[in-house]
Amino acid sequence: MVEGFAKTPHYVLKEGSQPTCPSLSQTPSQVHPTVIYGFSDKPEYDVFLSDSPLALTPYPLVKGFLKNQIELNIGSLKLIVLDAISSTQQCLYAATFQSVLESFQLGTESVAVSHRLVLDGSSPDYRIETCSSLPFPRSVS
Repeated sequence: MVEGFAKTPHYVLKEGSQPTCPSLSQTPSQVHPTVIYGFSDKPEYDVFLSDSPLALTPYPLVKGFLKNQIELNIGSLKLIVLDAISSTQQCLYAATFQSVLESFQLGTESVAVSHRLVLDGSSPDYRIETCSSLPFPRSVS
């Protein structure tokens, strides 16, 4: 069950050749999830850049990248954090790579939010939760 929607991300921020990602808590599964930051437009990633000490560069998020990532490690969780303000934000909302790809293919302006990442206590790591059982606003953009 999908509880909300956000703007479809069109950009990622890279440090070198790799998309920047949040630090994650250890998961009980053997397959480590893939989570990257995605941004709907320049003003959104500019806010994140202004709060980051890293030298990050924006790149367009493209269908080919999403398709390739989905095909790798089939069955593992792959998420795009949606319009984060900073890498230390208490709660981040995310959509699956598959949902973002479908949004691109359909030409829609929004994507279904399916997960959230919550800072795990005093740790700098995020814990991933499924949104189907969590209350949050209808629009998280």
